[in-house]
This record gives sequence, C-alpha cells and structure tokens, in this order.
Amino acid sequence: MASNGISALLDMSGRALNVQSQAIRVIGNNIANVNTPGYSRRRVEINTVDPQSVGEVALGNGAQLGNVSRFVDQFVNQQLIDRSNDRSSATIKDEFLSRLQGLFPVDGSVPTIGDNLSKFFASLDDLTTNPSDVSLRSNVIEAGRALALSIRTTANELASLQRQADGRIATAVTQVNTITQQIADVNAQIEGSETGGQENLSLRDQRDQLLRELSEKITFDTVVTTEGQVYVTLANGFGLVTGAGAKQLEFNYSPSFSPVGGYAKGLDETSMGFVVYDYDPSVGGSSHINLNDVLVQGGGEIGGLLQFRGTQRTTDTGPFDTRGDVVDVAARIEAIGRDLLTRFNQSYVGPDETTSVANHQSSSFDLNDISPSAYTATPVFGLFNFTGVTDTTGTIGLADTSDMFVSGYNSFSRRIDFAVQTAEAFAAGRDLDLGTGGSLVRAPGDATNITGTTGYNGLAQLRGQTQNYAIGSFSSSSTIEDVYSSTVTMVGGMKARSASNLQATTDQETQAKELQNSVSGVSLDEEFAQLVLFQKAFEASARMVKVGDDLLSEIVQLLG
Repeated sequence: MASNGISALLDMSGRALNVQSQAIRVIGNNIANVNTPGYSRRRVEINTVDPQSVGEVALGNGAQLGNVSRFVDQFVNQQLIDRSNDRSSATIKDEFLSRLQGLFPVDGSVPTIGDNLSKFFASLDDLTTNPSDVSLRSNVIEAGRALALSIRTTANELASLQRQADGRIATAVTQVNTITQQIADVNAQIEGSETGGQENLSLRDQRDQLLRELSEKITFDTVVTTEGQVYVTLANGFGLVTGAGAKQLEFNYSPSFSPVGGYAKGLDETSMGFVVYDYDPSVGGSSHINLNDVLVQGGGEIGGLLQFRGTQRTTDTGPFDTRGDVVDVAARIEAIGRDLLTRFNQSYVGPDETTSVANHQSSSFDLNDISPSAYTATPVFGLFNFTGVTDTTGTIGLADTSDMFVSGYNSFSRRIDFAVQTAEAFAAGRDLDLGTGGSLVRAPGDATNITGTTGYNGLAQLRGQTQNYAIGSFSSSSTIEDVYSSTVTMVGGMKARSASNLQATTDQETQAKELQNSVSGVSLDEEFAQLVLFQKAFEASARMVKVGDDLLSEIVQLLG
C-alpha cells in the first residue's frame, strides 16, 4: 500500500517536472522573440489531473500540461488593422499633395501662373503709354510667352502626377496579390497542421502580420471560421481570400465593362487603369468586374491613390469630369487656359468691322497696320493658340470651344502657346469708325485694342471682368486672376488638411500599436518573474522526486 503511494508521488512529481520544464521553455521562447515583428506572447495552460478516489477520500493527482496559446485580443488586432489602413492612406495622399502644392509656390521662388498673369496685364498697361515702342511691345510678347509656358508646364505637371499615381496603383495591386496568396497559403498550412485542439501559433502570428501588411494596401473585412481559416472580403462582399484560395487582381486599361467609346481619358489624354478581377480568363478578358468604385471608398495605399488620381464614371466625357483631387485642381488651370483661348482671343481680333459680310472682319491692327488675320491660318486664335488648332468656320470668326474641340483634344492648357511672334505684329489699335464698313481708320498711338472702345472691352479690361467658369467639378463666377488665387488657396487647404489627417492617423496607429503590444507583446520583466516562479516550482518538483526516491529506498532496505 505504501509503495503505491510512493509510486503515485513519483508520477505526480515527474509530471510536474515536465510541466514546469515546458513552461520554462515557452518563457524562454518569449524572451528570445522579444523583438520579433508580429510575435505574440505565449502562455502554457496547466490543468489539474482528475483526482483519484480512495474510499471516500479524493486524492489529488497533480498537474498536467495543456495547450500552448497566444495572448491575443482580436478586437485590438482589428483596431490596429483599421488604424494602419487609415495611416497608409493618409501617408500616400500627403506625399502626392505635397508634390502638388510644390506646383503652386507662394514664396516667390519661381514665377507662377498668378505672377505671369500680373506681369502680362502690367505689360499691356505699359504699352498703352507708347503703343509704337518696340521694346514695350517686346515686353508684351515675352510676358505672353511666359504666361503660356507657366500654364502649359503646370498642366503637364498635374497630368504627370496623375500618371505617377496610376503607376503606383498598378504596383500596389501586384503587392496585394502577393500578400493575399501568402494568406491563402498560411490558411492551408494551418488547416493541415492543427490537431488535438492545439493551434499552430507561429502560422497564426504570420497570418496576423500579413493581414496588417494587407491593411496598408486596401480596406477589407475578415471572418474566422471554426476551422481557423480567415476569409478576406471587400466592402461589397467580393472575396479576396477564401480559405486556401486567393483571387488575383489585375490593373487593366481596357476593361470589358467599358462603355461604348471607352472611359474618359486621364489628364494626359491616355487611358487610366482599373483594378479588376477576371471571372473567366478563358474567354479573353471579357468578364471583368470593376473594383475601383469600392476601393476608392476605403483606405490603404490604393484607396488614397484612387482618391488623388480620380475614378471615372460611365457618364464622364472628358478628363476633367473624373472625380479626384488632382483633377479638381487641373480643371481650374484648364479654365484659365480656355479663357485665354476664347475670351481673350475674341477681344484681340476686335469687334466685327462690318456686318455686311458673312464672316467676322477683324477691326484690330498692329504696328504695320495689318490685322491678326494676316499672320496665321487660324486668325481667331491670334493672341493665344495651341498645337492642332482649327478654325471650324473656314473663315475669320470668333474663337470658341467648338474651334478647340474639333482638334480632337480635351486638354488645351497642356498645349497653350502665345501666337504673336514679333513685336511689330502685336495688334494694339482698333478701327476708329468701328461698324461703318469700308477701310480701317487708324490713328497714331492708338491702344484701344488694349484699353477698349465704347461698348467693347479691350484686353486690359478683361483683367477685372467677372467670367462664368464651368469645367468638370469647377464652377465659379470670378475674374481670371481670382481663379488662380482661389486655386492656390484650395491646394494649400488640401495640403493642410492632409498633414493634419496624417498626424492624427499616425498618432492613432501608435496608440493602437501600444494597446496591441500591451496585450500580445513580450515584457521582459513579466517573463523573468514568471521564469523565477516556474524555476522554483521545478526545483520543488525535483525535491519531491528525491523524497519519493528516498522513501522507496528505505522500504527496499526494510524488506531486504
């Protein structure tokens, strides 16, 4: 009977030694991975062995080793995923808005469109003091060229920013595909490796880390099945990862769902890409689903890039109809360019000299008494013009948007130029007997094409004239200079809000990381305290083994 008790004591002590040694091993693993990204602190579950009944007495049988589990809080993990998603979107938008703001400096480091508008109007005012002065005329030419160049450069830089964002989306889609495939692979490994209720802790840590990486690219929802599989879906229910399977996305420039005639082009007048999934690749890309609309509503890098770059609708007809930060700014620059190409050109060729002919007869003239119609094949664009300009009337008319769009272009600010090539060719004067027909009546020192005549504005007067602008999302009743100044204000506001949002989302992510680390992170102080506790328990168990061994030896000696 005594030997049975001693045997039970040795069994309990042996199990206790194993439990404590395994606990020490887990703690050692925690300490070793204190700086490992994505590692979750482990703990050993120690369970009581069912007691043994001896008569009416229940005798304890010691402890046994249970499962090893992670310290994780799925709510906290999800909070970190959400905050990382927000911060990533804010980061990419702030990056591109910083570059956008750089195109509209306010420190005077480089001449801006606003500066050049002021200089152009100033050169016109100077010329009115002595219209025949060649040097003053040259100043007008140089100011006009500088204005056209600044508009053209800014418009092309905006188009370039949009195209760069487009390329970054394509790269991010490839990264999403890599991450989702890795998540699917880990799902498969978890399914095949978890038996007896013991989770594969390393694989689950790896999968959590992959989900955080994915959150920096897109917004998604997750569902964990009872088998431990993670399903990843977009807000519209589209399944990116389903168990061991992952859908590979594409970045496509000619999706099957395009409307007749295709989607509106980008600011550089080439196609922009769509994030799509092809449900049936065997039929040659004719079964695409559009994911742009759901991704732009979310965060992450792709969401932020789409919000900056813009997304097209089937009803969009031109690049400025697209919804996006850079498009909103570009529409304003385009408004300035189109105003110069229409209203300013209309003023430059002057009022109709006579109503006795079908076409518009220019009433303005230059230093050599020649009208603008003598210098270009398209005299309606005599002051500002662009590559590919066409006069739809076939005769001298007034510049309007129909003359512009017949060229096949949609963006004209990218192509605008100053039409007058020489100082003598600038038309500063107008016919003195306007509207009476016959030959032009000129006067020395005439500058009425700049200052205006009764009932007709001159070029200088257009500066303070309110104009109705409506291009894409931009609509305003203001002066041409106010369009630019309000654009600078808008860009500054966008950048300020972006910087504030980046700071806020960064702080929120930091707080979420700290909370997650407080739950799942390894604290060396706590681990060493636990190590001492289990070490003491191990030593006590070893002493129990020694006591049992001594008792057994005494019994053997007594029986011997």
